[in-house]
Amino acid sequence: MKTINKVILIVIYLFSFSNLMTGNVLSESSVSFISNGLTSSNISVYLHTDRSYYIPGETIQFKAYFYDVSDNKANPINGTLNVALLDQEGLEVATGMFPVDNSQITGKIELPDILTEGNYILIAFTDTSNNIPPEKIYSSIIEIRESTDPELITNLSLSDTLYEPGSLLTARVMFSGKGDKPVPASFSYQLVGTSGEILNGKDKANSEGIATLKLQLPKFDSKESMKLLVVPSYKNTKSITGIIIPTSLNYSHDKKQNVRNIPANKSSHINIQLNTIKLQNGQDENVQLNINVTDDNGMPIKANLSVSASNIISHQPQFENGNIVSYTNRKANLSEASPNIDIRKYFTQHLIQITQSPGNQFIVQEKNNAKKLHKKAESANQKKQEGYSSDRSIFEILMEIKPYRLENGRITFGIGTMNSINNQDGALIVVDGIKMGTDASVLSTIPVSDIAHINASTNTMDIQKYSGMNNVGVIEIYTKKNSSVLKKEANVAKAKSNLLFWGPDIITDNSGKASINFINNNLSPEILISVDGIAANGLSGSSAIHYAGK
Repeated sequence: MKTINKVILIVIYLFSFSNLMTGNVLSESSVSFISNGLTSSNISVYLHTDRSYYIPGETIQFKAYFYDVSDNKANPINGTLNVALLDQEGLEVATGMFPVDNSQITGKIELPDILTEGNYILIAFTDTSNNIPPEKIYSSIIEIRESTDPELITNLSLSDTLYEPGSLLTARVMFSGKGDKPVPASFSYQLVGTSGEILNGKDKANSEGIATLKLQLPKFDSKESMKLLVVPSYKNTKSITGIIIPTSLNYSHDKKQNVRNIPANKSSHINIQLNTIKLQNGQDENVQLNINVTDDNGMPIKANLSVSASNIISHQPQFENGNIVSYTNRKANLSEASPNIDIRKYFTQHLIQITQSPGNQFIVQEKNNAKKLHKKAESANQKKQEGYSSDRSIFEILMEIKPYRLENGRITFGIGTMNSINNQDGALIVVDGIKMGTDASVLSTIPVSDIAHINASTNTMDIQKYSGMNNVGVIEIYTKKNSSVLKKEANVAKAKSNLLFWGPDIITDNSGKASINFINNNLSPEILISVDGIAANGLSGSSAIHYAGK
């Protein structure tokens, strides 16, 4: 069975490589890399993403770390990292497969621009062996929004923490718009039980944007599950907000805490201290972040860090999945799972359990259209740009661009020397912005007909866009994209992003220090900076701070 699984994964990898950077969307009839019982028995994966929320069409950027679960140490591996974004129906709406030749890599997956608004779950695992428990597979909650500055925000809350059969339910509905201004919106509501609708009605918020609903609950037994849904009627607002009614059946304080809180790792780790020069930064002002890394004894230590700075938007979900330290010791938060559990079903259940916990509001997600998503992905692969003839060799093309030598499977240019630091012993290969390592065999897996442009450089500035640990060179390969993707990228470049800074390869000096500078965009009153990292001895750590954006 293990041999069969490995063969299947190789076929999938070859089939999917040209679709990696566009986020290959898989329907029920297409090949999928999520199968029963896959992932490593010893290797655990952790991702640090640039944000926890995105709008359709944006790109999820990440840094991946790999651990040996037996000792929580960073572990170099050779294999494939599988990343998938699942919706609440278990549909893989975006996927990526990334060759790995070290204990950490960077990557990205592009989100289709037709995704529905709601909560999704991002999972990641390797294919090196089988039967790791599902709770050891990396997962985090990602929110997809139609806009990060919506016309209307719904806030739904209940007055009590527990309801009995036949009791009176009091719900508070509050509507706000841009700038948190109250909106006196009209809305409809519906109380739904296990067997269907219990009651419905219409109402309108007052001038302060607030409405109070008093609803008589029916007599119900232990099998009943109820939720209240609110649908506003305001401009083009489509969001439906729901809340699970907490009853003695579904509410358990201990259970809720087990789901949301991850036990901390008690083993040694690195300490990451963060501070900004100013506690408040104005629009377009330069922000300086100072980082200081020490071990548990307070001694400076050199570390490889990933740094993210992004806006905190209104009603951003606070689904904590554990930092790089606590994640590797994460406990199971669902029922015991067999090695042959359906991974989609497991994580769909996990997603719903976390985001739809009793008493907490959630976005009711409209179903994604699997056929449209699949056709969109196919269309992206069929539309071609200028490129190279399919009968040519990528190595031949590269030789014409910049003459090179091939030594021990690595490419060097001219009389350049090898750099042994961090395994950068050859030219770094980058495909659509994703670092693929230095093994030249990766080039053989890319169909020449899918390549739009190749650039090879030994210029220090070009190399340091991707790594500060390489002095050999960089080979940049850009694959073909359809016109809609190019248009989207151009529009995103013109607009101010909710991501202020993403640095996946920040290296501290020997004194454990590093400094980062970025421009504040003033789209949010508060900015979140998060940092994850690993030292050369395998110790890991995380830290986060906020600062005022206005």
